[in-house]
Amino acid sequence: MLRSGMAWIIGFLLVVLARGPGVGAAEEASAAALARALAAVEAKKGKTSPYLLPVIEQLAQVQLREGELGEAAALRRRALAIASKRFGSGSASAAEAMVALASVEIDRRRYLDAEPLLIAAGDALAGRVAPDQPVMVTALVGRARIALARGEAGPAEGFARRALEMARHNPHRRSTEALRALGAVLTAKERFNEAERVLGEALAQDREQHGAEGLDTARSLAQLAQLYLRAKKPERALPLIQEAAAIDQRRLGPGHPFTADDLYDLALVYDALRRPDAALRTLNAALAILERGAGRETVRVAYTELELGRLHREQGRGDEAEAAFRDAWRILNKAEAEERRREREL
Repeated sequence: MLRSGMAWIIGFLLVVLARGPGVGAAEEASAAALARALAAVEAKKGKTSPYLLPVIEQLAQVQLREGELGEAAALRRRALAIASKRFGSGSASAAEAMVALASVEIDRRRYLDAEPLLIAAGDALAGRVAPDQPVMVTALVGRARIALARGEAGPAEGFARRALEMARHNPHRRSTEALRALGAVLTAKERFNEAERVLGEALAQDREQHGAEGLDTARSLAQLAQLYLRAKKPERALPLIQEAAAIDQRRLGPGHPFTADDLYDLALVYDALRRPDAALRTLNAALAILERGAGRETVRVAYTELELGRLHREQGRGDEAEAAFRDAWRILNKAEAEERRREREL
């Protein structure tokens, strides 16, 4: 019954999406079509039916491409609730939903929300799915990213290497996320030659699998640019981060948080190349993206303002520097207080 019902859902999705605008139309049209599909499935199967899960995930992926990370997280939180209710909180289906939700929370830099999901998912998946399954790799990569964000490079390397070992056993080699995670850890540990080899492998694989304009290609380009910046080779970082930013602007749009991340990195490269005016303009562009989109009042804004404050201060603009620093620390203090509150609730 479940298989025949899923076939109906897939067929229905194809019909609904076929009625929407063609390729190249606005992403919100796809979101609208999927929202209609979701409402139709709800009407036929109920609001907690597992048949909703593929539609919810499709809609979440559209929201991610649009940069609506909070909306994507809410959709995946709903998917987790459905999977837990229908299949059990310790089921493989619920664990996969946990990993999907944790991935969004990491992109939102809400590590305290993501980590317990990944730990629970790892426990649930152990022994239930093959160790080379992509979901296992994604869970370990997520834990590596969280550990690295906390400055725990040793544990981060352990998670990343386990993820890469699993990924290498998958004959399809679909994702380079484990390579990128390991490259980021090695960069943080200033093992630049090894990091360059690992990230070079990721970039070559992404270009082969996803093409020069692939979003995965952009992520590997950006990670390699961060390596060269950390290694004090900004002249090598510049063309890489420019290429990554161009891909993200074309594929995701100029208002996406990932585009703002690219501009932030580009500004750091300009600063390292002693081009302070270009760095200042680029940081202001990144800040404008965040403040008019889903990045408002987030740590992304705070870190951007800290860099703006530093540049203003170096150029003798004391008032502008003070304003940027003050707002950055307001946001960071608010985020810290919120994290402490959530820690007490766990």
